[in-house]
Amino acid sequence: MMKTVFLDRDGTIIVDPPDERVTSVEKIELFPDTLEALEHLATLDYSVILITNQAGIAEGRINEDDFWRIHNKVLDMLSPSGIKILKTYMCPHGPADNCECRKPKPTMLLQAAKEFDIDLANSWMVGDHESDVKAGLNAGTKAILVKTANKPEDSDDATYTAPTLLDAVKFIANS
Repeated sequence: MMKTVFLDRDGTIIVDPPDERVTSVEKIELFPDTLEALEHLATLDYSVILITNQAGIAEGRINEDDFWRIHNKVLDMLSPSGIKILKTYMCPHGPADNCECRKPKPTMLLQAAKEFDIDLANSWMVGDHESDVKAGLNAGTKAILVKTANKPEDSDDATYTAPTLLDAVKFIANS
């Protein structure tokens, strides 16, 4: 069984623009420490999977082709870090859709665990929203809240709260 770090994308690896949606390749901006954080993560004994809610699709701001075009550009921007993203799981629904895949429901993590034989108890979910923390905990992982959202959130449930992704990765490395 493999250990995994599940990462949220928008607001965790890349900056959420002020309107809170990345709708074009031009809007992609990495946080200043993203590459360093992922470089460090790449040296640890964890696989890496992205878990992302994409309400912009449900809102009609982008379509799934736009999402994958943007996402592939994000992956290109991450490549200098040496990180290998095993797979990306994406929920295209909005909060009102009450789907089975949207975080905080654990469906995407459980799907990944089944597909890749992941040891959830020794894995981590890292994200900038309480819904990321809850998704991880609901799936049986440990969870880190990073304070990188446009409107930083608090979580009483998070295993750890970190100011940045780099701090989160350092915590995982020392755990």
